[in-house]
Amino acid sequence: MTDTSTSATLYQQLGEGAGIAAVVDTLYRLIMDDESLAPYFATTRLVEQKRHMALFLAAATGGPNGYKGLNLDAAHAGRGITDADFDKVIAHAATALSEAGVDSETISTVAGALMPLRAQVVTASSVL
Repeated sequence: MTDTSTSATLYQQLGEGAGIAAVVDTLYRLIMDDESLAPYFATTRLVEQKRHMALFLAAATGGPNGYKGLNLDAAHAGRGITDADFDKVIAHAATALSEAGVDSETISTVAGALMPLRAQVVTASSVL
């Protein structure tokens, strides 16, 4: 699925639009199967959410910038997302990428690109 040549963008390595859409579908299946994350999406229109996520990831990985949704701060404000929740989503993203046949080096690159977004997404403290 992936083009790992050094000249390929991350977007190309992920299989461009179709590859990213498949990863996003798997990601949301994993999230919705996770009883600690699914409640965040109880009132979310998943078709629209998946479309927004695919467009966001396309732009973030060097593909076309078709994302016109809210910025990350606004999209996650007041949601009560914890560090643990963020980490679970990153883990599910890694699993989705692996299931799509993405190599471990590219998965690490994607995870590394997502980690700086923590400050914009996490809106609550983790409960010990």
